[in-house]
Amino acid sequence: MSIQYDVIIVGAGAAGMMSAIEAGKRGRKVLLVDHYKKIGEKIRISGGGRCNFTNINTNPNKFLSQNPKYVRSALSQYTQNDFINLINKYEIKFHEKKLGQLFCDHSAQQIVEMLLKECELANVTVLKEFIITSVDKNNNQYLVSTETEQYSSESLIVATG
Repeated sequence: MSIQYDVIIVGAGAAGMMSAIEAGKRGRKVLLVDHYKKIGEKIRISGGGRCNFTNINTNPNKFLSQNPKYVRSALSQYTQNDFINLINKYEIKFHEKKLGQLFCDHSAQQIVEMLLKECELANVTVLKEFIITSVDKNNNQYLVSTETEQYSSESLIVATG
C-alpha cells in the first residue's frame, strides 16, 4: 500500500520549494523530497553565499521560447515583485548589484530558512536523504518508491536542476 499525496516534488532546491509552497497554498497535500541531507544547499552557496535571488528587470521579452505566451503567463502569475514582497515580509535585507541583480546583505541561509518556513506554513511534508529506487505511472497515479516505502500522487514535479 502506498502513502497518498496530491503532489510529489523531487528536488528541494529553489524551484522545488517554490512549487511545493504554491501547491500547498492551494490546499494540495504535498510531499517534497531531496536526496541530500541539507535542504537548499545550492541556494546556500549561490552568489558567493549571498544568493542572487531575483532580478528587478525580469520581463517576458528577455526570454527565448518557442511559446512566448507561456513565459508571459508564468511571469504574470508570480513576479519578481511577489518574491521581493516575500523577502520583505521576513525582513531579509538585500541590495542591488549590476543589471538589477538582488542579493542578500547577509547570508543565503536566510532564503533557505524563509522557504522552509513557507513550506511549513503551507503544510508541505519535507523528507531529506530520500533515495528513490523507482518512479512509475499506473492508472493516472505516479508511484515513487524507496527501498522501504511507496508514495503515490496524481501529480509529479521533477525539479532536480
